[in-house]
Amino acid sequence: MARPTFQPAPRPRPRTSPEEAQQLAAATGDLGFTRTSTASEAGVDAPTVAPIAAIAQMPKSPIAPAKGVALKFEVPDEVWVALRQEALNRRVTVKYLVLEALAAKGYKVDLSAVPEDGRRIR
Repeated sequence: MARPTFQPAPRPRPRTSPEEAQQLAAATGDLGFTRTSTASEAGVDAPTVAPIAAIAQMPKSPIAPAKGVALKFEVPDEVWVALRQEALNRRVTVKYLVLEALAAKGYKVDLSAVPEDGRRIR
């Protein structure tokens, strides 16, 4: 009689006994890595979670750049090639060149917030 190709998986067995788990928790309790399944059992208060409203009111990081609106439009090929070449020569992005031109025309653009070479802030 041939054995079937696929057999049921064996039932999982605990690797440690409850006594061993308690000994391990007692031995490593001062490390701060313990995580109890119930707070009342260990005598430790459960960690508190900040409500969503409190998180929303937290000050935002000054490092994160503000998200703007995307502007998409078509330009003639000659203009695109000229923009790319100028960006290459100056080691900046085409986006930086366009924003620089808008600033030169009098629009309020903070060029210090735009990375010149396209690297993202991490």
